[in-house]
Order: sequence, then C-alpha cells, then structure tokens
Amino acid sequence: MATIKQVATLAGVSTATVSRVINDTAYVEPVTRERVENAMRTLNYRRDMTAVALAKRSGNLLGLLTGNLADPFFGRLARGVESVTRRQGFRLMVCSGSHQSEQEQHGLDFLINQGCEAIVAHTTRLPDETLLRYAAHMPALIPINRYLPELAHRSVWLDNRSGARAAVDHLVAHGHQHIACITCDLPIADRQLRLEGYLQGMEYHRLPIKPSWIISQPFTELGGEHAAAQLLAQSPEVTAVLTFNDVMAAGMMAHLRQCARELPQALSIVGFDDILLARYLYPPLTTLHYPIETMARRATELAISRLQRLEQRPELQEFTPTLVVRGSVHSLVKLEH
Repeated sequence: MATIKQVATLAGVSTATVSRVINDTAYVEPVTRERVENAMRTLNYRRDMTAVALAKRSGNLLGLLTGNLADPFFGRLARGVESVTRRQGFRLMVCSGSHQSEQEQHGLDFLINQGCEAIVAHTTRLPDETLLRYAAHMPALIPINRYLPELAHRSVWLDNRSGARAAVDHLVAHGHQHIACITCDLPIADRQLRLEGYLQGMEYHRLPIKPSWIISQPFTELGGEHAAAQLLAQSPEVTAVLTFNDVMAAGMMAHLRQCARELPQALSIVGFDDILLARYLYPPLTTLHYPIETMARRATELAISRLQRLEQRPELQEFTPTLVVRGSVHSLVKLEH
C-alpha cells in the first residue's frame, strides 16, 4: 500500500503539501495540486479512513502562531489565548513564526497538518495574498495585530497610530520639542503605523524632525542599547524619545546608566506595550498599554465561534492603546494643576 511519503517523493513536494491536498485544509497552487493528484493515482494511494475518523474526533484543537517566543509581549498573547481554550475545553498548540515570512507559512502549515481547524495567527511578514488564501480555506483563522480590509470582521488589531500620537502629545505637554523615534529595523506594519503616528504628532505640534532623530534597530534590549549610543553620538540635542517597545526602552536605560546619565533628566523615554518589566525599571517606564491579552481572548473566542458556526454580529475588532504615566518623563515646564 502506497504511503504519503511515496506520493510526496513522486510528486516532488513535501509530505505537508500532500497532506494539504488530501485534506483540502489550505491553498495549494493548481499546478502543484495536479502533480500530487497524478502521483496519488499512479501509486493508487488510498486514505487511511481510521486516521480520518480519529482526526474528525479531534476538532477541539486550537493553534496559535506567534512571533518571537523570547519576547515577553508574546507571553501575554499566549496567556490570553490559553485562558479561553482552557475555559472552553480546547487543547492549545503553539508555534513561532519568528517574524520571517517562510517561517510563518511553515508555522501555519504545521498547525493545519496537526489538525488545528481554529487558528489565532500573529503574522508580520507573511504577504497579504498568502494570508488571504489560507483564510479562504479556513473560516476559523483569525489574524491578530493585523488588519486586512478583506478580513475586517475576523481580524483583531490595534490602532498603533493613535498610540504614538498620544506619546508625542504627552512629551510636548511636558515641554519637549526635540523628540526622537526609536523604531525597529523590520518592514512590518507596526513599525510603519507607529512611525506615522509619531510624524503626525510632530506635524500637529509644528515641530521639526531631523533625519538623525529616527533610528532603526532590532527591537531587542541590545537594539535599544545601540540606539542610545547612536542618539548620544549624533543627536545630543534630543531630550525625549518614543521607543518601538518596552524592551528597547530597557536597553536604552541600561546604556544611559553606563554612560552616567541621570534619568529621566538626561533623557525622557516613553515605551510601547506595557509589559510587566516596565513598572520595575528605574525610573518606572511611562508607556503605551497594549491590551494584547484582551485582544487575544477576543480573537480566540472569535475563532472558536466561527469553528462552531455560531452566529456572530458583524463588528470591527479595533483596540486602542492607553498611556500609562509612571516616572520616565522629565517635565521641562511647570504643569498647571
């Protein structure tokens, strides 16, 4: 009896691709699908109906495709998803896309081939058209932290622009005019939208921006350290910064302390995400609270509802970040009370 591996070898594809063709769980290019089907006919391949029956009884498996598992932000995302899967009796399977298009696609394929019919997917690099093809074959695939007009009523996303605008407004209210933006070095939507919010805020307050005030680095602690070094060397006039996330802010603080700079007097910093670490930094970090756990719970509820074909009222799932004021912003003016 022919095996799925033999079919894959004859067709010149992976076993995962053969599985997608057999189960019709995700988009496969027509030319590739035809090669697989021809190989199945040539080898007289037959599906194992016992395995099919077992697969049908395992519909309570939900997949989570997340980003960098070392980032505390994604720990909060996973916690939000898990709280719903536990309550509703679903098993949870997690894998990482590592902010790489190929890895994100492999992650989706893995979850599908493991029997996940409901998926919460945090993808940053997967092309829109590819994600749309997966979504067309999986009604219970819910993109999180990503907005696609075609999937507006099954996407859960954040208004990144308003968050960055709020950070600029807060810094300006405290007398800052030379404000830098420390962003990430990946071409992802969060970067673009937060940068747009920063630019809009600066334009609204009629503040100039020097090219050296926009610094791109990896969104890690080390990236934050490098950004601080670059800022000190190239733009000593800057008095405040908005960072892409709290982890970068922590790295900046560490470097500035190593340089014997007193915070927040030497540099005011506003982060983004509000991870647990933020309140324990010194000084405690003023940041934008990203309600990722609430968003993750909503995305998971939506995925399960769509899997169970429960009636859903069409509504947009846009969330708004909120400013959490702590101690990392130094006021250059006396504020009225």
